[in-house]
Amino acid sequence: MNIFKTFETFLKEPLSILRDNFIQIVSIQTENIFENKPSIDVSLMKNKAQLTVVNNEKVYNLLSIAQHRAEVKRKQQKEVEESETA
Repeated sequence: MNIFKTFETFLKEPLSILRDNFIQIVSIQTENIFENKPSIDVSLMKNKAQLTVVNNEKVYNLLSIAQHRAEVKRKQQKEVEESETA
């Protein structure tokens, strides 16, 4: 995997795709000796992004926590905006 190519692909996409759309994080644990390498795959679709984490539970947990914190922060900001307009 070429990490520079991954960053090039990521930087070509507007960040609003990740910020404004549904993000699904999937963890897959394999027992197959030949497919036991950890990996992360990002698939961008029209209205969602899917991150597939293979054989790396720590990364999956970190991404899930980050997503949860972002959702909580968004809800808090929305509540503040609504209370300011009331």
